[in-house]
Amino acid sequence: MPPSEFDHDAPQSFQDPVFDPAFGALVVEDEPESRPGGLPLYVWVLIAVGLAIPIGLGWGEGAQALELLPNLIMRALTALAAPLVVMAILHAIVTNDIRGKQGGVMMLLYLINTLIAMLIGLVLSNLIRPGLGASLGDAGGAAAPIAQKSASELVVELIPRSIGEAFATNNIAQLVVLTLALGIGLVKIRNAHRLAGKESFQTVVDLLSIGFELLMKVLLWVVALVPLAVLGVVASRVGQQDGMRIFLSLIWLVVVVVLGLGCQVVWYLLQMAVFTRVSPIRFLSGAADVMANTFSTASTAATIPITLRSLNRMGVSRQSSQLCACIGTNFNNDGTALYQATAALFMAQALGFSLSLTDQILVVLTTLVASVGAGGIPSGSFVTMPLIFAAVRLPADKIPILLTIDWFLDRCRTTSNVLGDMTVAVLLDKFVPPTADPVES
Repeated sequence: MPPSEFDHDAPQSFQDPVFDPAFGALVVEDEPESRPGGLPLYVWVLIAVGLAIPIGLGWGEGAQALELLPNLIMRALTALAAPLVVMAILHAIVTNDIRGKQGGVMMLLYLINTLIAMLIGLVLSNLIRPGLGASLGDAGGAAAPIAQKSASELVVELIPRSIGEAFATNNIAQLVVLTLALGIGLVKIRNAHRLAGKESFQTVVDLLSIGFELLMKVLLWVVALVPLAVLGVVASRVGQQDGMRIFLSLIWLVVVVVLGLGCQVVWYLLQMAVFTRVSPIRFLSGAADVMANTFSTASTAATIPITLRSLNRMGVSRQSSQLCACIGTNFNNDGTALYQATAALFMAQALGFSLSLTDQILVVLTTLVASVGAGGIPSGSFVTMPLIFAAVRLPADKIPILLTIDWFLDRCRTTSNVLGDMTVAVLLDKFVPPTADPVES
């Protein structure tokens, strides 16, 4: 099974799998592209920030010339985002075989948890308003209301005039409608081939895997240039009058995201207390090793053996823990969804844009889809952010400024993602007791 089925929001790389027979799972190893010069990407981002501040202060208004760097790199990421999300969702649908009551309940629990996460993020963002005062928009510009669309217009726009239009406009809603239709059709064909004893469908799976890996490889080359985008956008902002105010707003964004993730963990513990016999203290104690590993590595995939071991110690069946830790992780990105929804509102506030309730609902829907597509994409939350911004007509060229704090928030949201996987595994054992352990392949 490819590693993309495990990695939530891998900040550094697409990772090569190594099978661990002790746990029936895959552990991962970094590819060289994820560590230019032997250093992790977040280290290069911090170096870029350290260089950008004196460059911006010394160059002043002239540093705005460096905005060319983030503009070019974000255009490349935006071009890759749509096909990557389509391939990631198609790949997940075709290669996973989630059937039966247990699979349905798992997906329902993931959906509920993700919606709760985004609701928490939006409520806190509207109350605290971390983007106010960041002044990322044009100097002296007034708050700009975004053109509103009616509910009927939004429904009509779900169906593109052509397949090319959906890709050309980066309309994630249209892309998902197309992808789900193609995915369901492929699953029907796959199941028919299985019943007929045919193996020709494996060619389709191989083509999807190769296409996905090819896009990943190109993505890694672009992601390796992201520190240059950070240098350009930070230096250009610092060079302007009161440009350092952006960092105070980013601190408030960290506060909102961490507070939101804390509320999400409380929601997990509340489910434990209400629906299962696992006490919150026992759950957190059993997940201590998992949290330590996810915070240090920022990788869900690298934590899978530890997650399975911890769930086993809690008395969770092998079937439920493997389903959630090894398959369901591709569909569960609560922390990522909370962060992306919060970041969209932060950027709107920082740019002086006004997002209505309808726009925020649209953010929820697009973030829900993007968070699923981001499950198998390196730096997924960053790569799919332009699609979310495009849904509510926000410019994407300032997105690299978020990377100055992303190295920390990524560890926090990955920890939340894995705790969500573990919570759903425990709840599955309660709601749908396993009949027998699956036969290992």
